[in-house]
Amino acid sequence: MMVGNLELPAGFRFHPTDDELVNHYLIRKCAGQSISVPIIAEIDLYKFDPWQLPDIALYGEKEWYFFSPRDRKYPNGSRPNRAAGTGYWKATGADKPIGRPKALGIKKALVFYAGKAPKGIKTNWIMHEYRLANVDRSAGKKNNLRLDDWVLCRIYNKKGTIEKHYSAVDRKPMDFPELEEQKPNIGFSHQTTMAVPPHMNDQLHMDTSDSTVPRLHTDSSSSEHVLSPGVTWEKEVQSEPKWEELESALNFNFNFSDMDYLQYDPFAPPQVRYQNQMDQQPDTFMYLPQSY
Repeated sequence: MMVGNLELPAGFRFHPTDDELVNHYLIRKCAGQSISVPIIAEIDLYKFDPWQLPDIALYGEKEWYFFSPRDRKYPNGSRPNRAAGTGYWKATGADKPIGRPKALGIKKALVFYAGKAPKGIKTNWIMHEYRLANVDRSAGKKNNLRLDDWVLCRIYNKKGTIEKHYSAVDRKPMDFPELEEQKPNIGFSHQTTMAVPPHMNDQLHMDTSDSTVPRLHTDSSSSEHVLSPGVTWEKEVQSEPKWEELESALNFNFNFSDMDYLQYDPFAPPQVRYQNQMDQQPDTFMYLPQSY
């Protein structure tokens, strides 16, 4: 509770109704009349986030009141500028007239969104804005950005706490020196060695002698790539096959002594299996009568 220089009696509580706020505070403020107890602070509310306002208010426990000017969003329009602090206020619900039988004020409810529109994060901060009714708010010929000299605002949090919301852009990065961005070293030097498994020593050979074969070298001080003779490498060459060995490997002799086994082999050639079956047939000529 921020009392400041106010001398208030013990047990004082400030919980005015909508009619009291319009008739006894807003109308008198817009008319330039004095208020008996200056308990409502005068600020530009749209320069602050809602969680900063409790420290600026002159009085309040769970809700805080302010007189604030209201500006136009466009020079020739009557739409108010709702950007505030690191977010914006968004209207919700319908306007409510205040005063009977003739409306003297208009009450509007707004919700604060943290971040930039339209992707802001909805918060629990609520504002009730009271403005005068039947007021000419046309821009006129002067292109004045001021829409209202004074509106009365009630600020509170639905959860009754001072919740703070910061967008991802406004958050300061945490200090982690071990995670600092480092440029990868993709260049080669004469001291650069490559670990090669022992079984690949015969297959991989690196020639470190000077050669005319150029290589790409990246210089960290420039974005251009230059050709410089550094580490050289040999072109991979495959040995030609020896045709004598290949011919001997393909030239194999078939052993016909294994014909008995091939009759049971499903993968044997058909002519081989047929020949073997014919050999096992008895000689039909032995049953013919013999001529004497």
